[in-house]
Order: sequence, then structure tokens, then C-alpha cells
Amino acid sequence: MKRRQLLGLAALGLLGGWALRPRDHGQVHDAYFAGLNRLMRAEGNGMPALLLDLDRLDANTELLAKRLPEHLALRLVAKSLASAGLLDYLAKRLRSQRFMAFHQPQLNQLARSFPQADLLLGKPLPAQAALHFYRQLPQHLGFAPARQLTWLIDSEARLSQYAELARALGQPLRIALEIDIGLARGGFADPQALGQALQRLRRQPGQLQLQGLMGYDAQVAHAPPWLSQERAFAQANARYREFVAVARGFTELWPAQPLLNGGGSLTYALHSRLDSPLNEVALGSALLKPGDFDTPLLEQHQAALWIASPVLKAVDGALPFLHPAQPLLAAWNRNRQRAYYLHGGRWPATPVSPPGLAYDPLYGRSANQERLIGSAASGLRADDWVFLRPAVSAGLFGDFGELQLLRGGRAVGRWAALPGG
Repeated sequence: MKRRQLLGLAALGLLGGWALRPRDHGQVHDAYFAGLNRLMRAEGNGMPALLLDLDRLDANTELLAKRLPEHLALRLVAKSLASAGLLDYLAKRLRSQRFMAFHQPQLNQLARSFPQADLLLGKPLPAQAALHFYRQLPQHLGFAPARQLTWLIDSEARLSQYAELARALGQPLRIALEIDIGLARGGFADPQALGQALQRLRRQPGQLQLQGLMGYDAQVAHAPPWLSQERAFAQANARYREFVAVARGFTELWPAQPLLNGGGSLTYALHSRLDSPLNEVALGSALLKPGDFDTPLLEQHQAALWIASPVLKAVDGALPFLHPAQPLLAAWNRNRQRAYYLHGGRWPATPVSPPGLAYDPLYGRSANQERLIGSAASGLRADDWVFLRPAVSAGLFGDFGELQLLRGGRAVGRWAALPGG
């Protein structure tokens, strides 16, 4: 009798344990992605593609325009929006010809594509890269660097290098000074360091023309639990104002209408509604909203960018050397029932459709045939398409060479990527 009771308890234990197995996360494409799957099966070229939903982009653009007050100018960040077609589209909708560049080849392309633009460097470049810009800039474009281009300076050493470059070129260079307002990523560390740099600049008249300051405050969006976001924002702004106060003391250097650039996709909403020292914000990612920008401040923005890849193989989810164990593994975790091999891979992206797909940590990543695992409930077959959401857009466009444009679920054109995008 006791033995039967023990056997019964053991059976109940096994049943209870079995009930704790992972639930089946697999689902078929929802209506939106089912439509994209049909589109790519019918009109795709069988290659991985970067898709931009113009309807969602328009909604993000309208939200941004509604939020930005009149005194806060907008500068579009080319590294996150690395397509001349995309930048032109946004510049017209948002009525801005201000762009922020981060790479020398991209800078040259922006000067060619937007000869009326105002360009600001988003990071300090070696003086040699700046020299290459001037060497590669055709003279007939109509773009005038002396009026339309501002280089970023982060140290006294770079200040001297750019002064020497100005002498070598025989023309003055416009500069902005990068200040550290809490991100701890370089730039002039405190107002005293900025003052010393301005003293040096004062001794080099005519070579470098100061336009203003640039301070990035991305740390505010990731404030620690013991510091509220609003307080972190106030601290960063207080630091910015301290730098401005020092710069204003150099009256012969400080322009009448200085550039006070900062913000970014992660914090532009705060600058739009709270007290800000800025007169210009730079952003790009908020308009596409890749995965790393899922923050409360960007909650109303919509994801507009997808990676689409065809399924090359839809097979049993067995692992090398563990084929005999696959029935048990699949029974315990139905999300390991099937394996789907994509065309290409190792993108900085997360599978989003069909739901329930995941990278296989036991198999690893691949740039050639990325392996995803999922349940049979996904309904995927070879030549179906899987959709992934990029974590970031910066550095991604160049991997695909172009953006494929969608409107109303239909393909409506393509935009080429910028070099270095």
C-alpha cells in the first residue's frame, strides 16, 4: 500500500514538473506582417532587405513637429538616418536644412546632396580627416564650408591642430566646442577647462571662428534609481549653463547668436517641455524608433524600420550530436520544435514576427545562415519571410545598401544609403 502511495506521489510530481515546462510562444504573422510576408514573397528579390514604413515615419514626424517649440531648432542626425533620400524627405517635412554628420565620406556626400545645408560635426574628427574633406570637395557645388560647416573641437590639442589646418588651407574654420555635461564621454570637462581653451583661441585670431557649444545628455534617459530623470535633466542643464556663462565672458569670441546644440532622441521630449538652455536639438533615431529607443519618453513614437529575410530552410530543431534527444527536448520546450535558417544574419536586431522566434543560444549566431528556433505554431515554410526589429539604425543602412519603402503595405520605391551608413 505504501509503495502504491509513493508511486502515485512520484507520478503527481512528474505531472507537476511537466506542467512547468515552457509555454508555446509560437504564433503566425499578425495582419500587418502577414501582408508584408505576401508582399516580399511576390515582389522581393530573395535577398535580405531593410524596410521603411513611410506611414509610421510620417506619424513620428508629425509627433516631433507638434512637440518642438518654435525656439528650438531641429538638426537631423545623418548617422541614424543615413540616406540622402530619407534626409531630403524629412528635411522638407520638418522644414530644416540642418544636418549633423559623423564620418568624413558621409560629410562630403551631404555637401554634394544638400549644397544649401548647414552641417555640424557630431564628433571630433582627426585633422587629417578634415583635410581629406577639403581635398575631396568639388569647387563648383556651391557649398561654402566657411559659412555652412562647423567642426567639433573637444580639447586644446585638437584646437591647435585645427588652427594649423586653417593656416595650411588659407581659410578660417568654423568650430563648436564639445562640453561634458555629465555623459563622461570627453569634451571639455568643466567650465575652467573651457575657459583655458578660449584663452588659447583668443591668442589665435582669425583662424578659428567660434560658433557655440555642443553638449550631449544621453545619460539623463538612463538615470539611476536614486536619481529621478527630471533631476538628472536639471543637473545636466545647470552644467550647460555654467559653460555658457564662461563662454559669454569672451565677448570678442562669442557670437551674437551662438549655437547651443544638444539633446538627442532619448531626451528631446524633455527639452521640448521643460526648461532648457538649448536653442537646437539634434536627433534621428526617434523618427525610426529602433529597439534600443523603447523608452517612456518615446512611447508615442512607432517602430518604422524592419529587417526582412527569407527563410531558406525550415527543418526539425535538432542540434548537432543531440539528434536522439530532440523528441524529448521538443516535447519539454515546444519553442525548440523547429529551426529556421535565414538568408544572412548576425544583425543587431531582434526577431519580432512571427512571434515566438528566438536566436538559438545552444547553436550560436551566423552572418551567413542565421538560425532561429520556434514552435510549429509559427507556420513558417521555406520562402516565407521573417521580420526583425533593429536595435539601432546607426551603421545599419550600409549593410543593405538601400531602404525599401512601404506605404499602405505596398512597395513604393527605394532610397540609397549614404557612405558610412
